[in-house]
Amino acid sequence: MKYTKEEMDVIAERIVELLNEKEEMRLGKIAKVLIHSGLVESSYEVDKVLKYRKDLFVSPKMGIWTLSETE
Repeated sequence: MKYTKEEMDVIAERIVELLNEKEEMRLGKIAKVLIHSGLVESSYEVDKVLKYRKDLFVSPKMGIWTLSETE
């Protein structure tokens, strides 16, 4: 599914909210929450949003996403 920049920003805002609560999460857990809330249809789409907003999110080698320090 293709998303507009505005839709991707809404999804990114929700991911920021999740990471503010939990501090760090794996991609699968982020995807599960967003899929159940109806914002995305697959983890691939979540991955695209995380990579689209590289300024907000950091992924260490272990695959756990966190908010960047510059936020």
